[in-house]
Amino acid sequence: MQLRTKLSIVLALLISTLIANVGLSVWSIRFLEQELSLPLRSMELVMHRLFEIKRSGENEIDLISQAIAQSKSDPATVHQTSLELTTIESSINLMVDELDSLPTVMLRSGITTIQNMRSRSQLIKNANLKWVDSLDDSDGQHLIELIDARHELIERIEGRILDDAQLAADFGQGLKTRMYSIILVTLVGALAIGLLMVLFIRRWVFSPIERLRAGAQRMSQGNFDQPISVHTNDELGQLSDEFNRMGILIREMQGRKIEQERLAAMGEMAQRTVHNLRTPLAGIRALSETTLDELEPSSDLRDLQSRIISTVDRFENWLKEMLRTSSPLELHLGEYCPQSLVDSVVDAHRSAGEANGLTFDYSAEDPPEKAIGDAHHLEHAITSILSNAVEFAPTSTTVQIRINQTADNQRAYWTLRIANAGAMIPQDLHRTIFRPYFTTRQSGTGIGLAMCQRVIDQHNGLIEVESPLNDAQQAGCAFTLRIPVDPTDRA
Repeated sequence: MQLRTKLSIVLALLISTLIANVGLSVWSIRFLEQELSLPLRSMELVMHRLFEIKRSGENEIDLISQAIAQSKSDPATVHQTSLELTTIESSINLMVDELDSLPTVMLRSGITTIQNMRSRSQLIKNANLKWVDSLDDSDGQHLIELIDARHELIERIEGRILDDAQLAADFGQGLKTRMYSIILVTLVGALAIGLLMVLFIRRWVFSPIERLRAGAQRMSQGNFDQPISVHTNDELGQLSDEFNRMGILIREMQGRKIEQERLAAMGEMAQRTVHNLRTPLAGIRALSETTLDELEPSSDLRDLQSRIISTVDRFENWLKEMLRTSSPLELHLGEYCPQSLVDSVVDAHRSAGEANGLTFDYSAEDPPEKAIGDAHHLEHAITSILSNAVEFAPTSTTVQIRINQTADNQRAYWTLRIANAGAMIPQDLHRTIFRPYFTTRQSGTGIGLAMCQRVIDQHNGLIEVESPLNDAQQAGCAFTLRIPVDPTDRA
């Protein structure tokens, strides 16, 4: 079960509890909305409009008072004030029309209230016109009295509405206890589900995270052998698997680093050994050649001296191979034909195979015509694999050789597979056999497969071992080389 699914289950439990409790409160909330909230919102709008009408009336009174004070020195002030009063009254009429459309006004103050306000506004307009015509201060004062009378009407309306609001508030007190009870039940249910959710989260989230933390701490201390045990199928389990794979990768990288350091030490030792041995070997060979030249043609010692010289030459070749193994491999890339390269190696070993009673089953399945690489080193690598296959193959058996072309999402390869029916290679030696100087033969040097591995690595290729090929007989071995057609292509 995914972690998201688990958390969804917990959330669903919480939501179901909340829905059950909310269902109990729906009726009360809707009743409160109908009986209290909606009337209060309507009252709020009415009160707001009445307040704006009163404020507009106060502005009118201020304008009239200022005009009366300045009328003697500037009669034009009265005309300007009259125009402003006309504008304000037009705005007031619009607000009165809006109040007329609200049912709260008729319910709380009666149908005649709006009619009274309109009639008073009309009186104010008429008085305004009379004041402009006469420019008499008494007419201005009469205009102020009419506006004050409208204020008194508005205050009576506000008083009735406030009384109704008080009744609504008293009714709301009766609903308070009911709402508190519902809220209490909801909180208790939510608390119970919350505790259950904490238990689930602790089991599904906190505990795996703690194991991940402990595992990461072990890895930071260098302990990569003990995997992190988070046995779940959710995201945390997948993260645990990634941690374990990372530990395996780090362990392999450490192993490769140790191997590189070991190879470097062995290379340095090999170079010292070769340097110390080649000088006396050269002296032995020179002395043997001198002795051979001085011996009579019929002397029995001539064969011994020749054997000494050939032995020294073989030892010299072995030392050269040792130096080549311990030295950096330099590739000289060029264009070559993979099938022609394999053909030449197979032809060179065919006679040796036939001498051992072996049959070569060689086929090419549409290999690439051209590739880029170091054909010389690749030939040595293929020779090492094929010579081992011929040497270890039982008499009267078949050595199978297949060459074809493969590809993945990144690049194209040509693949060579060489298999025989010889003794199996144990699983624990599938990597060890590629280490320099490791060999299971008394006459082996342990250099061939190591050089092959280095050549394939330098070409950004891959070499794989498959053994046994026959599980029942525990026999058979196959080496597969996957070599990029273009090793310089980093796509």
